[in-house]
Amino acid sequence: MTDHHKAADAHQAEGLLKTKLYLPDSSPSHIARDRLNQQLECSLGARLTTVVAPPGFGKSTLVSSWIRQAGLSNGWVSLDAKDNDPLRFWRYLRGAAMQALHINLSGDLGGFESAERLSAQLLNTLIELSQQDEPLMLVLDDYHVITTEYIHESMYDWLIKLPTSVHLMLISRHEIPIPLGALRVKGRLNELSLSDLRFTDAEIDSYWSKQIGAPPDRMTHGHLVRNTEGWAAMLQLSALSYSSGSLGGVIKPLTGRNRHVADYLMEEVFSHMTEESKRFLFQTSILDRLCPSLCSAVMNEPDSRDKMQQLVRRGLFLIPLDDEREWYRYHHLFADFLRVKLQDEDKAAIALLHSRAAAWYERHGFLEEAIEHALSAKEESRASTWIQRHAHVWLKGRETAMLRRWLERLSADTVNEPGNLLLLLWIDLMDGKTALAEVLLRKLNTELESMKADPHTSGFVRMREEVRIIENFHSVMSGNFDRALALIQEYGEREDLPDPETPLLLSLGLELNEGTVPFIRGKFGFNGRIDYAESYHLAYGEFIEKNGMHESTFTSYQQTAMAEICYLNNELPLARSYAEEGLRLGKKFGIIGSYVPSVLLLSNILIAERRIQASLDLIIEAMEHLRIQHQQTSTWYNMLVAKTALLELQLGSTQFARNWADERKWKSARGTVSSSDLYPNDEDFIYIQILTGLGDWEEAYELALDASNFAAKRENPLSELQALLQLSELHANRNNSVESGRLLFSAVRVGCQYDCIRPFLDAGPAIMQRLGKYETVSSLSSMWSDKELAFIQMLGRHSGTAGQGDMQAVTKVSIDALTAREREVLLLMAQGLSNKAIAAELVLTEGTVKLHLHRVYSKLQAQGRVQAIRIAENSGLLGKL
Repeated sequence: MTDHHKAADAHQAEGLLKTKLYLPDSSPSHIARDRLNQQLECSLGARLTTVVAPPGFGKSTLVSSWIRQAGLSNGWVSLDAKDNDPLRFWRYLRGAAMQALHINLSGDLGGFESAERLSAQLLNTLIELSQQDEPLMLVLDDYHVITTEYIHESMYDWLIKLPTSVHLMLISRHEIPIPLGALRVKGRLNELSLSDLRFTDAEIDSYWSKQIGAPPDRMTHGHLVRNTEGWAAMLQLSALSYSSGSLGGVIKPLTGRNRHVADYLMEEVFSHMTEESKRFLFQTSILDRLCPSLCSAVMNEPDSRDKMQQLVRRGLFLIPLDDEREWYRYHHLFADFLRVKLQDEDKAAIALLHSRAAAWYERHGFLEEAIEHALSAKEESRASTWIQRHAHVWLKGRETAMLRRWLERLSADTVNEPGNLLLLLWIDLMDGKTALAEVLLRKLNTELESMKADPHTSGFVRMREEVRIIENFHSVMSGNFDRALALIQEYGEREDLPDPETPLLLSLGLELNEGTVPFIRGKFGFNGRIDYAESYHLAYGEFIEKNGMHESTFTSYQQTAMAEICYLNNELPLARSYAEEGLRLGKKFGIIGSYVPSVLLLSNILIAERRIQASLDLIIEAMEHLRIQHQQTSTWYNMLVAKTALLELQLGSTQFARNWADERKWKSARGTVSSSDLYPNDEDFIYIQILTGLGDWEEAYELALDASNFAAKRENPLSELQALLQLSELHANRNNSVESGRLLFSAVRVGCQYDCIRPFLDAGPAIMQRLGKYETVSSLSSMWSDKELAFIQMLGRHSGTAGQGDMQAVTKVSIDALTAREREVLLLMAQGLSNKAIAAELVLTEGTVKLHLHRVYSKLQAQGRVQAIRIAENSGLLGKL
């Protein structure tokens, strides 16, 4: 099999329409326009070329003819509104590149695909192949249909990283909505506009001569110049009208370059056609692309090939979409004209035509087109069935815009069916619209109640589980943490879990976290509420243990979350154990959202052990793994780069850190850093650390103050704690000890509330030294509550800076720090029970018992069971329980 055929097979496997990837042919009426070809030649010295003009100015024809004439390797995508889904957009761009380079990249990502992964894979491949020196032109036609802001942003970030041998061209009716200033200043931008594309007087004469066979006389030339204003479509229509004899060989005076004029000329051309040809044009105008088989199905007639060929020979705006001349489309202006005519003259037939088109597309495996036509035919039941049957494919690809658009076209009765409500609910959660999701969840529960009349049917069982799963996710994402904990605990107690073969959306590959949400700090981590996160993931762990789900995708998240929780509590051996398991599972299942946080956790543990170089080596290894997985444009990869900059700085190398900080500042100025839902995140705090280390204290202070205020407003205690510690250190650098102390007091109060130890230790020895001073000075220690003083003493012991105070007092503080559950575990351990027996007594898993024991050892500063029991006996605790 040739490389070309491999690429073609890959397109078919991915569901790509090869007609969208076809480089348009030149029309018979095309004339060489040397001045424009010279401008297009400049594209080979530019990174981006834009061709912007209204419809009918010959943009696509000009570019495709130049590419063919120049013999360039090229990839072409004819965009449409459905390409506003980022994954679909990048699939087609990748498909165009695959076709141009005769390679197959499909399947290389292995499992979960995302727009980020596809764009990174394509960029990586283009960089690797750039050694070949042969220029590659990638063209996106009709770019004006793209309205998704994420696509514009990702396109720009991707564009500026392209190798010099790869060039991008965007053809659009409107201005390109990406920042072009920097490219323009650097000479990397080539621009063709309306003023360039207008036909000159000489080009008008050349075009007329080629169409009519003789140059226009003086009067005709004057009318063409004045009335067409160099508009290519108007020239073509004028020539067709002239050839038909309808204008008596004289071009009538027209007024202005507008659609009314175009419609007038089309009417003139249309009036001279046979009734059979008119009927064909009318009925097939509902189609975005045409082939003989499809046209025959829509018209319910024998093969339409001859009719299509007749239209092609007449030059009636029928544009080929493949080399075999099997697929065509009408020029956009002509298609609009025909659809208006159909609406006026045969409106009753429109629904039936769409119904026939839907059936043909469904039979041939074009589901998206089938659904579009079924909706246009008002066949809601058919469209709804197809949407629900295949929704998991589009949800997995996060093609939510397309799904939402389809569902919103359904009537209220149809969209309120349980299956459609469930899809809308998932879409809202994926898009972060939790308030809308709340309304849908209430509707879905109402519908579920009505299904209870027959509770043993597979439909009810499946929908009951779908509702319980999505209710859990909704509770977490909307901040109803008590409800989320109650739901996961309830799930863990159940003995009637559905059959593993039940086709739930999650089991079909739906992935809610695409790897852009910090697990502990963000929504999936209960907005920095460590207490809730710990309770939830402990309960989740018990559910995993009970049902033997250790090798599942979502177990990787639970392990990663527990690693972060244990790290924050300074339980480093336990944190390492969880992180290593999270890393293993994340790598096994290709889950970047657990793999990278686990790597970062292990990196932090190595830093705590003063093994900075080993920490950096681990991060570099993870970056290489992500590059192999084509994830280097993901948010998680950026986190690894940020960590690299910080570690390089700590090792004494400032250049990488300075370059990273400068680039970060530039991105911030463009507004492409920090989503409001996730700000501030780990990368924000690393930025502040690096600025502090580089001596940019004023900028670091402003950012830390902003982060502190934002975190407090969002009630995110983990982020607020880190910001307060950074502000305290910055004030100390300014020799403002009073304000530094006040901020440190505030940090202690936040940290004490959640027993959050590690951020203090990671802030550096200076912070701990100041805390030790505040603890021992009587005038300052009186400001602390007993609990806060106990917390400071515990911090001192963990950092090794505790004073030589009364050991009995220290032990008393440590005992008081135990939770009720930890005291129960300690008492049973003192009675000689094994971990397994304690688990049975307290109805816990052995893993949870082990976690509680580690907490007891840490808080008592004990080395193991024997020492912990001795401390408990000496304190008198055992006698009190």
